[in-house]
Amino acid sequence: MLKILMLGVVFMATVMLASAEEKEQKKDEVFVKKLKNGATVVIKPRKDTTAVSLQVWFGVGSVYEKDNERGLSHFLEHMLFNGTKHTKPGEIEAEVEKKGGVINAATSNDFTYYYIEIGNLYWKPMLRYLYYMTTEPLLSEEMIKKEKPIVLEELYRHLDNPKSFLWDTYNKLAYKVSNYKHPVIGYEETIKKFDEPLVKNYFYSHYVPSNMYIVVVGNVKKDEVLKEIENTFGKVKGKHYKPPKVPLEPPQKEIRRKDLYKKQVTRAYVAIGWQAPPIGTKDSYAASVLEYILAGGKSSVLYQKLKETGLVQAIYGGYLSHKGTSQFLFYFVTDPSKVEKAKEELFKILFDYVKNGVPKEVVENAKKKIINSEVFSREEVSNDAEEYGYALAVTGDINYALKHLENIKKVSKKDVDNYLKKYFKKDNYTEVRLLPESEKPKEEASVDNN
Repeated sequence: MLKILMLGVVFMATVMLASAEEKEQKKDEVFVKKLKNGATVVIKPRKDTTAVSLQVWFGVGSVYEKDNERGLSHFLEHMLFNGTKHTKPGEIEAEVEKKGGVINAATSNDFTYYYIEIGNLYWKPMLRYLYYMTTEPLLSEEMIKKEKPIVLEELYRHLDNPKSFLWDTYNKLAYKVSNYKHPVIGYEETIKKFDEPLVKNYFYSHYVPSNMYIVVVGNVKKDEVLKEIENTFGKVKGKHYKPPKVPLEPPQKEIRRKDLYKKQVTRAYVAIGWQAPPIGTKDSYAASVLEYILAGGKSSVLYQKLKETGLVQAIYGGYLSHKGTSQFLFYFVTDPSKVEKAKEELFKILFDYVKNGVPKEVVENAKKKIINSEVFSREEVSNDAEEYGYALAVTGDINYALKHLENIKKVSKKDVDNYLKKYFKKDNYTEVRLLPESEKPKEEASVDNN
């Protein structure tokens, strides 16, 4: 799956009632509890490691921003590192590094999360640091003014990057209704107008317990962790907020195509994609299996037919999942003279499958690849924790992670064949090409020069 996470793991579940007001679930050493203030806690003790991953997730991302807030989720990611009511700017990062840990954050369309990975001896003070950052940041006008030039410089680098230009253009073509058409980093005109009232209002209305998911995975004791979380995150107050439903795009019934030209580009970069179902739907599991069939490593059909034959220098593809309308994308790099031939071969492979279906053994092998990759991925406590945080922040359901492989195993040849016929047509895709300026047609170049 083309996202920061891989796939979930299946656990056997039993349910325990803690009281009339609270419910706690135990899923084969995965504990899930909703606190009285609405925050959700996930704890998975692991004895096979000395590391601990501490993560705080929010259902906050660029897809939920209003016009005057474009880029604000990303901006707040920076701001939360600029001091808290209990610590000075830079103090938390320094303390984490002294203990040999890693601290960082990520903002996407559908979520934001903050994390520390540390040795198990230091999980308690590190958890408290995350608590300070995500619930009591300073957000002062002084720090906002300090951070603006830094974020704007990041934006300018983004705009100067030809590949970012390609993907920004693709999203604007592919999305007409939902906010996936806007870049996560925002726009210069909105970032320059950010001020303390706007930043604080956004934070205190979105970063609230009902929209907060605290995940701890590693060499810890569940009861100790739960007690510490209840004494910190469990005491946070805030207005109730849940991310609104993301509107689905109308079915695409035409080809949307745009060619871009840049002087600094010497090769051709091509993105082609079709609308895909939202994450967690039945069709989304068929999309994940199809991803491995088409582009799941060196044994995949696209690698064999396009990369190994020299048609492309690199090729990637798969299901880019969103809470709303998603994309099934293909992206390849090649010599400009080979673009049409590479696209022709891609379409031949894809629509042969649409017409004739995928062999059953190919579907089963793809499912095995997904399971095997998960075994290795989840050895890392950070990947393990990300599964649960992502599931809750984006789908609102821990079972997306707990039952993911179970749902993958249920995908049949018929499901994959039906997916191909349902979503892939020769007249309903989006395509953006990034080409060297020397490839620009003369008539277009002459118009540009006037």
